Amino acid sequence: MANIPLNIISSIVELKPRTNVKAREFFIAWNGVPTIAYRGFSRTLLSIKAEIQRAVPGMKQENPGARWPKTTLGALRDDRTLSWSDAHALRDICDRFNGEVNAEPELEIQELSVVVFQCRSLERRLLTQPIRLSASKAPHDASPKEHLDEVEETMACFSRERLLEYIPLLQHAGNRESHYRATHIEPTLVFDLHKGKPKVVKEFTKAVDEALPGAYCWFDPRSLHMTVRGLV
Repeated sequence: MANIPLNIISSIVELKPRTNVKAREFFIAWNGVPTIAYRGFSRTLLSIKAEIQRAVPGMKQENPGARWPKTTLGALRDDRTLSWSDAHALRDICDRFNGEVNAEPELEIQELSVVVFQCRSLERRLLTQPIRLSASKAPHDASPKEHLDEVEETMACFSRERLLEYIPLLQHAGNRESHYRATHIEPTLVFDLHKGKPKVVKEFTKAVDEALPGAYCWFDPRSLHMTVRGLV
């Protein structure tokens, strides 16, 4: 924990204006991981990510999955793999609830937190250090088009038209419950949802459990977050 450059991270975040994030849709990511996907990182958040990369010596490059904003809701149980019919059922459920999650109001981001987690779901933490953004609000903070295009392409992978080519990635081994809940210590910068979790999440998870009984574990609502930047 001592080698986290908190002073550098804080100096970057504290000077940035408050910003927002908007839910876009429910999305099943690689390995069958259920998420809320957001429309995109704002210019403020993209700036924070880039400045951390430049300012912290030896900072690891981001994984592809961290380049689009999301909240991971749970994971498949260790002994489960999605079948073709499971994938279609999940596509149907996402379609059913996407209108509701998209209609949720924007979440205002007033602070980010440096977290040293004890497991990848962030249900167990060694440290949570909030950092307030400035009181100002950026006048032109919309996500740049090139970033929105990247998010759009990622979301299109789970479209009904491309499901046949996407299902091997849904069935890929790994990132099951033990991956997220086994002991693993690492620092990260996140936006904690706290009470900002979309109300429709409970209905979505219930529908998934009814369609695929026992397939998924769901993370503690208090742990739900959107990763801004890993700090490895």
